[in-house]
Amino acid sequence: MKTTPADVALIIGLALIIGTLYARYWSPNAAPPTHALIRVDDAPARRVPLHVNDRIVVTGRLGDSVLEVRDGRIRFASSPCRRKVCIRSGWMHDAHDATACLPNRVTLSLAAADPHYDGVSQ
Repeated sequence: MKTTPADVALIIGLALIIGTLYARYWSPNAAPPTHALIRVDDAPARRVPLHVNDRIVVTGRLGDSVLEVRDGRIRFASSPCRRKVCIRSGWMHDAHDATACLPNRVTLSLAAADPHYDGVSQ
């Protein structure tokens, strides 16, 4: 089957539309994060503002995890887990970034005040 000029135009048009939609709705820079959501086990999420530098102690199943908020970013500073994967994940700074200390059952995610997603897709 031979590609026609109409096929090429259709492919280029669809690529432009998809690129525009991605930049508008799914780009990490679409809406800057304003707060972090901290969850321990099945408890309701604790909302922490990112504009205030702070150290937060969260008690999980294994003990205390320390979270550090600085300059609109957040990270695990220390945790009682064995492998320290949560600490090595580093600073989170984009809306919808997430990390967790699974052994301690602490999860951390960033959210924007005006997200481009609905509650189901988050």
